[in-house]
Amino acid sequence: MSTPSHPALNWPRTDGDPSRWPETQPPSNTDWYYEDVPLSDPKYKLYEQKTGEFLAQRLGLPVDASQQRVPMPKHYRLFAHRKRQPDNSIRTDFYLFGSANTLKFRSVPEFLEHAFWLMDTSRSLDDHSQCLCPYSKNGKARKSLTGTSSIKRGSSTSPLKEGPMKKKKVAATQSEAEEEDGLAGVVPERAEELTSQRRFRRGELIWFRINNIDPPAKLKGMGLTPLTHWPGLVAQVPLKTRVLQSGDVASASSSTAWTLFGGAPPTALQPTKPDVVQYYEYHIRPLGMFSPSDEIIKHGKDLLPWSIGSELLAGEKGWDAIGHQAENYLREGVKKEAEGYKGRSLDELEALIGIGQKWRANWAKRLRFSEMPWEWDAAVFRLSIALKTAHGITNAWTQTDKIDILPQDTDITEDDMKLIMSQKKTLYQGLWWGGERIWLEDMVRLKKHRSDLPTDDILPPTEGAEDRAVFLKIRVIAIEVSQDQAQINETAWRCVLYGDVFELAMEGANDQLPTPITSNGEIPVMSVYNAPKGFVYRQLNDPDSEVTVDIIDVAGRVYPDLLDSATQSWFVDPSRPSDSAKRVTPGDGALALMGLKTGGLVASKSEDWKEDLWTIVQQSSKVCETKLKEWYVRLLREALGLPKENRKENGSNGASVHKP
Repeated sequence: MSTPSHPALNWPRTDGDPSRWPETQPPSNTDWYYEDVPLSDPKYKLYEQKTGEFLAQRLGLPVDASQQRVPMPKHYRLFAHRKRQPDNSIRTDFYLFGSANTLKFRSVPEFLEHAFWLMDTSRSLDDHSQCLCPYSKNGKARKSLTGTSSIKRGSSTSPLKEGPMKKKKVAATQSEAEEEDGLAGVVPERAEELTSQRRFRRGELIWFRINNIDPPAKLKGMGLTPLTHWPGLVAQVPLKTRVLQSGDVASASSSTAWTLFGGAPPTALQPTKPDVVQYYEYHIRPLGMFSPSDEIIKHGKDLLPWSIGSELLAGEKGWDAIGHQAENYLREGVKKEAEGYKGRSLDELEALIGIGQKWRANWAKRLRFSEMPWEWDAAVFRLSIALKTAHGITNAWTQTDKIDILPQDTDITEDDMKLIMSQKKTLYQGLWWGGERIWLEDMVRLKKHRSDLPTDDILPPTEGAEDRAVFLKIRVIAIEVSQDQAQINETAWRCVLYGDVFELAMEGANDQLPTPITSNGEIPVMSVYNAPKGFVYRQLNDPDSEVTVDIIDVAGRVYPDLLDSATQSWFVDPSRPSDSAKRVTPGDGALALMGLKTGGLVASKSEDWKEDLWTIVQQSSKVCETKLKEWYVRLLREALGLPKENRKENGSNGASVHKP
């Protein structure tokens, strides 16, 4: 490794992580492969010279900038991507890997602003948005012809329930300009969340652990258990850095530190004790009419997927009991309020109720979560509101990150191009579905039972597979005109997913097919799909064909390591049954989220399309509070002996709770 040409060019820090390096292999006859670039290669010299020159200029060093050089930051490395061309020649592109904040840099100019961010210690290493590189939210994003490299195969509107599509893939014909862009059209959030393989993503609805709030003894036998978890939305997930001190027992290994905070441990870390550990810190916004700026900071071990709710708070019986307790608390509180209005005239009472004088102060004050009275009745009331709001969020869905296609794009089939150009089909990179963030290349659970799949075009099930989930690895997310549902003078749309269908097979099962990591030589964002321990993903459709499903058939994300005790602190890990202190035994819901039970057991029921996530959250919160306030007013008028308001009743109150 070379040394900097000037003392000021020593790197003060790094976001390098060797787990971000691609897998390498010796030269082969495959479509493409990666090779490690030796430090003596001229490409390293180019990066060192150009980066040194740029930093010397930006730092204002009193030297000849063109003569400066700086080695790459710690854990950064160049790799050669070799790709076989149609004429059987090999094309080589060089990429800089290692950053924990992006997949890779494709050229020196892309890296320069990132290098200056690493050098500038006044900008937080935990906040990549302060960087001005193309992969930061505030940087200049690269432009791409296709917007994504994920539209190679032809498409069809044939849903999976009518059988998988038997259609051959279109051979890749990328030009050099398109190849150079590669993943440039991938939105930074998608690249970061898929490559990091964090369990939870920004914007997702989750449960976070709280200190137990026990029900009063008088409520024993009503199906109530201590309140142990609370609904919230993941607001931010900063990558934090911790410097380890000598003898720090909490950091015996890098792997322990990563899993402690909810991240998958990097496979390439050295076994020796490191001096710096990076981990993800989750900032959660609690639901329940709290201050909109309030955030709770939690470790990943203290979070659980929202869809595990049937196994929290005593399940359906407990959720019903919480709703009844909240109703009683509001009813009794309103009676006490009414006593304070005694002696007022009818007109005064009507005026006071109209302005909602005590509603905000007594019931809807925007507290911080830590300011909430830590006693049963007040907590149950807020929790019932949080559950109702969460139900509204999970009942809505939307597509995100539109892909712009140009007419000259040669990777789109002629039929698809006609639909796209006539605005009958639009492609997207992501979805919000049932409170979960889903991206292209995600592996998702389907609601269908294994025995419901057509048998003509897919492999037969392996032993036990019919009792486990069916999965789709998403290649395309499309909004298309639905001819079947269209009415006269109006257009109906549906969301369709294209991809490959999988089952879970025991390791070593016959006819096992490896999960493909490429598609027509494309470089994927998601390079590995982890299955539950003892299992592998087995592709069922022919690799040269694909299947399509309607979005309504998607049960949700899959959490293959959900019960791993190193990543969560609530459930007993089946591989460590003796470690059961302060843990509970997982039920079928947890196994379903791992894919070990059928997908329909725990599945999203999203029905309402909304414009974006902000609208979903805002409308869910507003509708919940509006209904609750209406019921409060009705109870108050009743307690004061006033006539009912002349308005249509909606038949439900805001404190009722929908089951998870």
